Amino acid sequence: MNDQGCVVVTGGGSGIGRACALRLAGSCLPVAVLDQDGDTGGETLAEIEKDGGAGLAFALDVTDDDAVAGAVRDTVAAFGPPRVLVNCAGMGVRKDLLGTSVAEWRRVVDVNLTGYFILLRHVVPPMRDSGGGSIVQIASIAGHIGYGYPSYTAAKGGVLAMTRQLAGELAPDRIRINSVSPGVVRTGLNRDTLSQQTIRDATLGNIPVGRLGDPGDIAGAVAFLAGPDAEFVTGADLVVDGGMISRIHWGQVGERFGNFHAER
Repeated sequence: MNDQGCVVVTGGGSGIGRACALRLAGSCLPVAVLDQDGDTGGETLAEIEKDGGAGLAFALDVTDDDAVAGAVRDTVAAFGPPRVLVNCAGMGVRKDLLGTSVAEWRRVVDVNLTGYFILLRHVVPPMRDSGGGSIVQIASIAGHIGYGYPSYTAAKGGVLAMTRQLAGELAPDRIRINSVSPGVVRTGLNRDTLSQQTIRDATLGNIPVGRLGDPGDIAGAVAFLAGPDAEFVTGADLVVDGGMISRIHWGQVGERFGNFHAER
């Protein structure tokens, strides 16, 4: 075991999660990439290794407690305790209240909220026992303004509330926990929708800085919160949306843009 420690990133095979894994690999710590898609997770790891880094890739569902426990155990055995955890795995169902089945609701909440809880249960003990660390959870502007659909909005609101509560609970163990709320970010999951010119133009019209977000924009915010420059920051949420929530109000234009929210 290497006592220098490591970074754990869920949803690290693509989009925001991949950008976070690659950015944090630059801290010279090994990175454990967890993703349901083993191929894309392996591609992220290969890029890390190509740049001289090290890590492991695990194909798993973050809602599988046993699989997560095994991945964290193997990571600690190989690289030492986690110094940074980025909870980023996510998915959405683009349906309104009455169109959403109970099974769909549960799946969205399980992946976007319960999966975060499961990672925390397994990462916090070795992080605590090694002297502390930093946790960054990917939330969403949906948790602030009801932007998107009810299952996703509820789950992301839960991430924000959980992060605030855990900041006080984990601080005595020298563990900081914060969140990042992305706006509309260009990822593979929304590429088809954003390729429609009318939708793209309408979306851009409600982003004051005049462009869509890139995964690297979110990774930069995550790196700040995970690093030493944020040592006095815990329980905070950093909104990275180009000013979007300063302009959008659900009762005015939110329904028009309900299909859009940051996704992994």
